[in-house]
Amino acid sequence: MQRAYTSTGSAERFDTMNEKKGYELYRDKANKEHEARMFWQPRVNGWLRKRLPGASGIKSKSLIRNFRNAPIFPEQTPAERAHRESENKFRDLAEKSLVGIYLIQDDVFKYVNPKLAEIFGYSIDNLTGKKRKTPKDLVLPEDWPLVQDNIRKRISGETESIHFEFRGITRKKEIIYVEVYGSRTVYQERPALIGTLLDITGRKKAHEKLQQTEKKYRSIFENAVEGICQTTPEGKPISANPAFAKMLGYDSPDEFLSSVADVRNQIYVHPEIRTNFMESIERDGLVRGFECELYRKDGSQILVSISARDVRDENNRILYYEGTVEDITEKKKVERELEMLHQLNTSIIEHAPVAIFTIDMQGKFMSVNPALATLSGLGREAEEKLLGFNWLENQFTIRCGLAEYIRKGLQGEPFQLWDFAFMTYRGDRNIFIDFKGVPLKGKDGEIEGLLCIIEETTERVKTRAKLMQEVKMATIGRLSAGIAHELNNPLGTLVAYAERASNYLESIDNIFLSQYEFEKLKGYLKIIDEEAFRCKRVVSDILSIPKNEGQEITRVDIERLLDTILERLSAENPGLSITRETMALLPVIPGDTNILRQIFVNLINNALDALEGRKDAQLCIRTSLRNNMVVVEVEDNGIGIPDTIIEKIFEPFFTTKESKKGIGLGLSLCYDFVKGMGGTIEVHSGPASGTNFVVSLPIDQDRKKREEGNHD
Repeated sequence: MQRAYTSTGSAERFDTMNEKKGYELYRDKANKEHEARMFWQPRVNGWLRKRLPGASGIKSKSLIRNFRNAPIFPEQTPAERAHRESENKFRDLAEKSLVGIYLIQDDVFKYVNPKLAEIFGYSIDNLTGKKRKTPKDLVLPEDWPLVQDNIRKRISGETESIHFEFRGITRKKEIIYVEVYGSRTVYQERPALIGTLLDITGRKKAHEKLQQTEKKYRSIFENAVEGICQTTPEGKPISANPAFAKMLGYDSPDEFLSSVADVRNQIYVHPEIRTNFMESIERDGLVRGFECELYRKDGSQILVSISARDVRDENNRILYYEGTVEDITEKKKVERELEMLHQLNTSIIEHAPVAIFTIDMQGKFMSVNPALATLSGLGREAEEKLLGFNWLENQFTIRCGLAEYIRKGLQGEPFQLWDFAFMTYRGDRNIFIDFKGVPLKGKDGEIEGLLCIIEETTERVKTRAKLMQEVKMATIGRLSAGIAHELNNPLGTLVAYAERASNYLESIDNIFLSQYEFEKLKGYLKIIDEEAFRCKRVVSDILSIPKNEGQEITRVDIERLLDTILERLSAENPGLSITRETMALLPVIPGDTNILRQIFVNLINNALDALEGRKDAQLCIRTSLRNNMVVVEVEDNGIGIPDTIIEKIFEPFFTTKESKKGIGLGLSLCYDFVKGMGGTIEVHSGPASGTNFVVSLPIDQDRKKREEGNHD
């Protein structure tokens, strides 16, 4: 019986009854080995041939010819069949393995399984065929010396087996990382190397990524500004970063870890706080901004804020706590100082004697202080009324011109107004204010609103006006003293010659004039005399203004005085509608008749000037008794007085009339005369709404008492 050849392929099974099996190994024209299976069937009395898949490319005649000349395997024994079956099983295992398997001899691959070919992107024939790739072709040149040396050591027997990693090159020129296990074997009675190869590129990249991540987080851990630490539930510190060690005054984390064994009793100022910390984490899984006091190495204390979580094992038991620790000692100190400063600023604003408030970009009030409540006249309702109220749309704000300044302020232009004439929120009071507007900017530099500071200066303006008036009147005194001589002498001459002319008329016979004309001429001379004396008294009064002297105080019947004035006024203005409203039994008052006449004549003349040109001109003279004062009102329905000048009408030389109608001393003299008699003079007016002058004069108290006694 001829010697059997070893099979090189995986055999198919034929379980036909009574078949006798045999194998043969043959070569085709390309000198490639092929395996064929033969089996004996008695009914055909001969061997049937089964060509394997590996021989699919061979022509049938060639196959038969080669097969006919091939040795015949005898029927195998049970032991041989078992060996063959075992060999087939291991062959199946190698072909279906998830790791690459190789056999290297003479620096070439004698065998590779499909997985190894797949790893490098080749077919099996590319690695084991005639134009095969050698192991060197699959290794990165930089790593080939290492691979070559390991192959040599194992095949030579210097090393029985070895395990190492290297970088390979795929068919697509991609670099991969592989891990190999190899050991020495014998193939065809010669030394060879057999082993496994595993593609670990993914694992390698994941490991490198993990290393990079660990390096990154290690860098964060080591260089973090905040302290980072881990402690067990028992209080033993596990790790700490340099920032945490430095925070507690230690030179390094190692010093801290070696010095502190129980954080609860060694670094917590109040150990029970550690219990609260642990309970919070166990309840919520984490804590944020947990504030407590810790001891430093030198015994000093700091206030910290802790944010931490627990780390548990698979049985849900807490392994340790980890988190960040921030030293907030200085932060809390600054916060307390800022809070104190805020309270101080709030107190200053709340108790400031000036109005301080803010408005938004639309002009709406955002905040107000009590002083603004007083200034606006709203009292306790100020906050309710003003917050959200649009000041820019208020008619009084617009009318006085303040709205325009506020708009400029909201555009980023600061402004300062001095003694600005202003009308209150309700429009019921004219005042003077100092107003400062400061644009409010946010963190980004954008305008967010306007800070407003208002101080009422009405009294200051009045005082200044009074001083100015006194200065002007003193100037008038000095001026009148300088011209008194020039006026009094001509007036004296005029009076003297008028008196002489009157006497002369009485001493001569009336030849040229009739009796009527004679009497009329005498009346003219008398009027000249009276008016000349009145001019002298006016000059004398002007001279006495700075000294507040020269008044001849008598008991004056206001009703009779007004009737006399109005009688002459009616004769001179026959078309004027005059209304007289009086109160019966109006008491007499102490005063100078001439001065009072001048006061009321001036007021009435001003009213007539305001009524000039009106077809429906009306003048009302009203008298009454209020609070022990005799009140005289002179009211007209004329053009009125603008708000912007109403506070100036009592100033000397201030006038809106033509030069021929006066020089602006009338109302100024009225103001001083009334004040000199202990009274007051007020004006109520508005554009196109007429004017009402109200003069209040004190009554004779003794007379009033007598009248009240007689009445009883």
